[in-house]
Amino acid sequence: MSEPGKRVMLGTAGHVDHGKTALVRLLTGCETDTLAAEKQRGLTIELGFAPCRMANERILGVVDVPGHVDFIRNMATGAHGIDVVILVVAADDGIMPQTREHVDILTLMGVRGGLVAVTKIDMVEPEMKEIVVEEVGEFVRGTFLEAAAICPISSITGEGFDGFFTALNAAVDAAEPHDPGGLFRMWIERSFHVKGFGTVVSGIPVSGSVVIGDRLRLLPGGPVGRVRGMEVYGSEADVGQAGECVAMNLADIDAAELTRGKVLCEGPSDTPSMVEAELKLLDHVPRPVPDYLEAHVYIGTAEVMANVAMLETSQLAPGESGFVQLRMRQPLGAAVGERFVIRASVAGLAAGRVTTIGGGRILGLSDRRLRRRRPWTIELLAKRRDALGSRRAWCAQCLEESPAPLAPAELTGPAGLKEAECRQILALLAADGLAVEVEPGRFAHRESIARAARTLREAVEAFHDANPMRLGIEAAALRAEADLPASLADEALRSLLADGALAEHGTVLAAAGRATEISPEDRRLFEQIEATLREARLEPPLPAVLAETLAQPLERINDMIRMLVDGGSVLRLDPKVAMHRDAVAAAEKVVVGLFREANSFETVRFRDALGVSRKFAVPLLDYFDTVKLTVRAGSRRRPGARAKELLGRA
Repeated sequence: MSEPGKRVMLGTAGHVDHGKTALVRLLTGCETDTLAAEKQRGLTIELGFAPCRMANERILGVVDVPGHVDFIRNMATGAHGIDVVILVVAADDGIMPQTREHVDILTLMGVRGGLVAVTKIDMVEPEMKEIVVEEVGEFVRGTFLEAAAICPISSITGEGFDGFFTALNAAVDAAEPHDPGGLFRMWIERSFHVKGFGTVVSGIPVSGSVVIGDRLRLLPGGPVGRVRGMEVYGSEADVGQAGECVAMNLADIDAAELTRGKVLCEGPSDTPSMVEAELKLLDHVPRPVPDYLEAHVYIGTAEVMANVAMLETSQLAPGESGFVQLRMRQPLGAAVGERFVIRASVAGLAAGRVTTIGGGRILGLSDRRLRRRRPWTIELLAKRRDALGSRRAWCAQCLEESPAPLAPAELTGPAGLKEAECRQILALLAADGLAVEVEPGRFAHRESIARAARTLREAVEAFHDANPMRLGIEAAALRAEADLPASLADEALRSLLADGALAEHGTVLAAAGRATEISPEDRRLFEQIEATLREARLEPPLPAVLAETLAQPLERINDMIRMLVDGGSVLRLDPKVAMHRDAVAAAEKVVVGLFREANSFETVRFRDALGVSRKFAVPLLDYFDTVKLTVRAGSRRRPGARAKELLGRA
């Protein structure tokens, strides 16, 4: 028995005049040919929709697609919503050209289940019926319908209906239901005006759910409208979900804009005119397809002209798959993961007539043309292709591609999921070690951290090569050089230090095993300057004075001081004043002592307590402000976070 909550969409397919519409009428009691031209010509032109009551009284939707070659484009746009197909083959005709093309389209659109109805058995002898059943069995061998039931049936007499209906229920039971999760997306199938209500749009949502009152964006175009009424399978409803026939009454969007081929959605407003994809050519295409082929592309309910730019080779052979960029003539509300079909005129196939030659799945949205044979492009598209089958894997891929750590709300657009779903998946990725929470609520992929670590390591090595006399590079300068988000750089630095790839030397970072290249003469001068600064305590000589006293060039003195600062034995208070760390530590104790006496002090009080001039007192206080020992408040200094900690204050 079918599961009551299972959302599955049925669809018909097959050659013109093989009885698809009559079978839907028998199954549902509904007439899906509603246009005057359809009734006059006796063939389906537009997509038809009807509710179907299954064995457990659950209602499913049926999409009746056109079979005539002149309207195959309408069939292609309707196939995007089909989960279970009823392939219709007339017993008086057998397998025909559109039978083959419809199966090709359904295969390319990802349909994986269904059954075959051999119709019009009341019009042929039993022997002919058996011949066609055997022919159908041969035809579906090797296709997604290979194991499908083949059910002879007459829509006129009802013969064979019970067996057909049982097989249909079994096919529905075997189908994977639509997951109502993710951001809501619905390609508009049609729109019409209802007197007293306004404009109504209908379609089959491909993801998510919608409730009355929701605001949806129209793509392309960008206007946002409010859902003020809804029907599901023709009955009033408060909620519409993926895999159902949904009709919505919208406010705040001009009715003229609500046309087939547009998308109603929540989430990003991306409307690319180029998409990357993996294209598979059908086996029976007679010759290789060249680069930049002009083709009709069918995505959702849209049809656009595009050029197929090959990204791996200059042509694609029959039956082969390859990465391409579809450069469309107009923007579309397409999304990553959606399937498409291309139809084109290929020499040697159907006398040059436009016909289906291949299809695939969208892997990326672009605003720039990609060049052929770029290994990094091919590698990226291959990783995206492999990740699309799993929401968890796709979230991990989006996280890895992001240049900065992401919060759950920032992942919703790339992943196509709601914030709560992203939060849950990020927690799973973090538990597995694939994601790291680099700051509260923001995550980076393990590989992103590894790439950042490689960038930092290369920057440190480059610094060593350019500055052989420097012990290392300051962390702030390293972050600026690497041009990485702060939290990502910090996490990468932690990993490098933990692995021993980098080492801390005083205030700087150095590559493991890299020693400062210093001559014996420079070593003696280095030690002499350090001793001089230590002995000078709170009144150190300025670099120019040291240069004169030691009879050395000022540039060489500054190099030595920089090495002392790198090593941490000397602290740079400002561009001119460098003081030994022992003297700075002594001054810090004076500050804490002053705060024990009062909650604040002025510069002159500090100067007098040290017994030095303002030339040294002011740079010391400015330095203490930067390390949060003090906080400047006008002309006074109050305790900073470090002073409060030393004083034991809250």
